[in-house]
This record gives sequence, structure tokens and C-alpha cells, in this order.
Amino acid sequence: MMSRMRWRIILPYAVLVILMMGGLYFNLSQPSCYRHTTCIRTAVFITASLLILASTVMGLIISSRLEKQLNHLSDLSKRLIAGNRHAPLPRHEQGEIGVFARTFSQLVDHDNDLILKLQEERDQLSKVLVYMADGVIIADPLGHVRQINPAACRLLGTTADKAVKHMLAEVLRHHELIGLWQRCQQENEEQFAAIEVEQNLFLQAVMTPYQHKDFQAYLVILQDLTTIRRLETVRRDFISNISHELRTPLASLRAVVETLQVSALEDPPAARRFLSRAEHEVDTIMQMVEELLELSRIESGRVPIRLSPTAVTDLIEIPVERFKAQADRDHIDLILNLPSDLPFVLADADRMQQVINNLVHNALKFTPEGSITISALRSKDTPKSVRKHIRGMPPSVVFSVKDTGSGIPADDLPRIFERFYKSDRARTRGQGGTGLGLAIARHIIHAHHGIIWAESKENKGSTFYFTLRTA
Repeated sequence: MMSRMRWRIILPYAVLVILMMGGLYFNLSQPSCYRHTTCIRTAVFITASLLILASTVMGLIISSRLEKQLNHLSDLSKRLIAGNRHAPLPRHEQGEIGVFARTFSQLVDHDNDLILKLQEERDQLSKVLVYMADGVIIADPLGHVRQINPAACRLLGTTADKAVKHMLAEVLRHHELIGLWQRCQQENEEQFAAIEVEQNLFLQAVMTPYQHKDFQAYLVILQDLTTIRRLETVRRDFISNISHELRTPLASLRAVVETLQVSALEDPPAARRFLSRAEHEVDTIMQMVEELLELSRIESGRVPIRLSPTAVTDLIEIPVERFKAQADRDHIDLILNLPSDLPFVLADADRMQQVINNLVHNALKFTPEGSITISALRSKDTPKSVRKHIRGMPPSVVFSVKDTGSGIPADDLPRIFERFYKSDRARTRGQGGTGLGLAIARHIIHAHHGIIWAESKENKGSTFYFTLRTA
């Protein structure tokens, strides 16, 4: 069956030929022209000329329409190739060109849907890479970086602009990471290692070759193990510290028991002295166990914190009065600096007195002579050095316990609130205490929605700060 386009081209020509031949026949059938050769030639020439002229005009019209439609499709194809996916599509053309145009439009719609789906998947992948905590780098077989996420930039101290299209070795920079990458290339197998890239930065690097059909790449995953390593260090220190703290009283108890077994039972006064010493060591162990249990209960939230509007003086005066006799005996001045217009704070009075007890007791232990100043100020009245710590917090009262003692080394300041941590074991030996007081204080302050921190200079004293919200 002849196509519609052929009919659209042939039919006008057929009609034209029929009309011309009919006109020629009509002229030749006239009696005046029938017997004259000149008339016949003239009629044939005119008919042929008109037929040629009409055919030419008709061909130009048809070809012009086809050319216009095809040029429109060609321009549309060029715009689509150039990336203009929103160019208007032909949907109302007639005939075979119309069928082709509509098929072309359907193809473009399908491609647009596919491209949109791929863009959505790419955007989702990009978002995943952006928000991943682990660093991700994708490199081609030659080692050029094709993609890097913000976490990898942060861990390696670079930017995407400085990394993409550069050699992976230039981006990694650390010799152990580069060696791992070279082994991955040579053996074409997954490689991984835990590496200390710099001080206080531990990374686990996993480098994997990837191949799918003709696509080949290398995937590099960088995991920050710094926090895990720090927690492992804290755990080891905790075990070491609690072993150390228990060893001394237990060794003393063992010595007392051995002495009593050997000879002291026959000397009642000596036996009483040894039993008194044993009682002291047992009390030390019991205090440590009680504080450990207390810290565990506070950390797990099993100790209820009952917040109520409380006067600042009610939190400070009782602990200060408790330590006044000891301070006088050690020639240390206990100074209170409390403005009269301080607002009430939201606090559990018993728990906050426990915090102040711990801070004042620590200050007394490490201040041979001098002074200890307990102060409180509205957060808005504090100096700039303090306000930088409390920026963005609700209205609060900032408490401080300042001593003129031996101070804390700068390297130890970040760890002083860890359980059992003591900044200088030689300096603290013989001072007593379990090393849990500051850890307990920190958890109590956090339960009050406050913060606690310390500032110190060696041989110039320390200042401990904490905040409580105003009522």
C-alpha cells in the first residue's frame, strides 16, 4: 500500500497531467485546429511548457514544506545535543513528517525522563557523599582524582579544586597512604591500613579497585579513628588508674594483716594502731567504690536532678564554711566575691554543693599557700575571655573557683575531667582523693544544662568555671 507521503506527492502531479492532457485533447479536437500541423505543434508546446512550469512550481512548494519541517527537526536536534533539554517539541505536524516528528518527540521525552532520573540519582549520591562522615575519593586507572567529598578534603587538609584532576599521590601526601595506593595498583586487590597521619589524627584507609565492563576506577575510603583511639586510650588509662588507686590501699591492708598475723596480736596497743590503719584504708576503698557508683548512676541518668529556683549564696556558703578551718590551718585565704544583685538559678542545691565541694577541695590540695576566690557573675557581665565559652547560651550565672596554686600543664587541660585522670602523678601522690571528683562535677553540670571548663598556667594557679541557667 502506497504511503501517504507518496500520495501527497504523486496525486497533485497526476491531477496536473490529467488537466493538461485534457486541455490538449480539447484544443486538438477543435475543427479549426484538427487539420493544421502548426496549431497542433503550438498546442503541444504550450501544454508541455505549462506542465513543466506547473510541475516545477509544485515541486518547489512541496520540497519547501518538507525542507522547512526537516530543518525544524534538525535545529531541534542540534539544540538537544547542545544540552537544551527544554526546547519546544513538534507535536502537530501532518503526514509522514508528522509521524516522524511525534516519534522523535516521544524519544526526546523518554530521554528527558531518563536524564532526569539519572540526575536525581546523581544528586542523591552527591548528597550522600557530602554528608558522609567518612572520606571518599574516586580515581581513574591513571591515578587522577575524579571525585572527592568534603570529609576527605577535611581529613587530608585540601579542597576539591586542589584535588580533582590532580594525581592521587599529590592529594594523599602521606607516605604510608601513598604506599598503600601503590600496592593497590600493583596487586589490583583491596588494601587497608590504620595510619597515624599526624599528631592526634588516626585514619583507617581502604583502597579498592573497581571494574564494571569497560569502566575501571579506584575507590578510596578514609575513616577517622581519632575518637575511637582516644576512647581506647581513656579505657586503658581508666584500667591503669583504677589499678593504681586500688593497689596502694590493698598493699597497705595486706601489710597490716601480715603484721597482725606475725606479732601484733600479742601487743594490744600496736594491734589497735594497725586496725585503725586498716580501717582508714578500707574507708579509702569504700569512698572510691561509692564515687564510682555515684558517677555510674549520674552518667546513666538514674540520679534524679530536681531543679528549683535557688539563691547563689545557698549554693556557695555551706561548702565554703565546711573548708574554712582547713584553709586557715594551711594559711590559705578563702575569698567570696558575690554581687548582691545576682538572680536565682535553676539548681539541685545538694548536687551543686557537691560540685563546689569538689572544686574547693581540689584547690586546697594544690595551693600550698595563697588564696582561693569563689565568684559568681551574670553571663552578660563576664569578661570577653569567658564570654567566648558561653556564646549562644541562655541567660546564666557563671561561677568560678580560682586558686594561686601550682597550676595544670596545658597538655593535661583537655583531660582533667576524665575519671581517675591526674595531671601529674608525682605531684598528686600523697594528696589523697580518688581522681573522680572532676568527672562527677562535669556530669552534674551537664545534667543542669550547663558547661564546665578550666583555665590554667603552670605555677600561676587555675580557674574552674561552670554555668547555671537563671530562674
